[in-house]
Amino acid sequence: MDVINNHLTIVLCHGSFTGALVWQNVIPLLVKEGYNVVAVDYPTRDFKEDVEYTKNLIDNQQGNVLLVGYSYGGAVVTEAGNHEKVVGIVYIAGFALDEGDSLGSILSRREDKGASARILDSKGFLWVKPEEFNKCICQDLSQEESLAMSLCQKPLHLSIVTNTMGPNPAWKTKPTWYQISDNDRMIPQETQIEMVNNIKPKKTIHLNSNHASISSHPKDVTNFIVEAASSFK
Repeated sequence: MDVINNHLTIVLCHGSFTGALVWQNVIPLLVKEGYNVVAVDYPTRDFKEDVEYTKNLIDNQQGNVLLVGYSYGGAVVTEAGNHEKVVGIVYIAGFALDEGDSLGSILSRREDKGASARILDSKGFLWVKPEEFNKCICQDLSQEESLAMSLCQKPLHLSIVTNTMGPNPAWKTKPTWYQISDNDRMIPQETQIEMVNNIKPKKTIHLNSNHASISSHPKDVTNFIVEAASSFK
């Protein structure tokens, strides 16, 4: 293992329908590379609350922070990335929203292939039908590999889907990196490319992956994060 980089912490932000443990295949690889790593586990009940959870975790880190946002976590890091400790942002098939955008408005640009798999409960939370989880989110994995994710879901409140991004998204002032998942059934590849063209990252890579690239392609995702982190040494 390399000497721990005490001047940079990688803060991982999870997506909808998953918690922080969705990073379990990436975290050991990042630690092996010598980085301080923490994963925030926000409740996905309210967007502002999730941003505050993330900012509080950033506050507790020594030195600079590289934020990594997967899926819905991309929206969280777009807001939380304005924190003074944040030096860069990595999007992993994430929502790189612009001012006035919402998750719903971004997804409405094209056919929503995952719409029929989602259900809305009486409390206003969205879930993915467990039997549809593999097909919609992680079709590169076997049913057995994705079983735990499908049964340990963290539902997303509908208010988050309609929440609009405020002024000064962090990608306007912080360097960014973006990983596109080419076989994504949650955020279409074309939509991810549109976001990339808007934010103009320092580097963009394509993976022949489902939406859950952090689970199906952990080494590729890790290498991409490390490449971004190494620019701050």
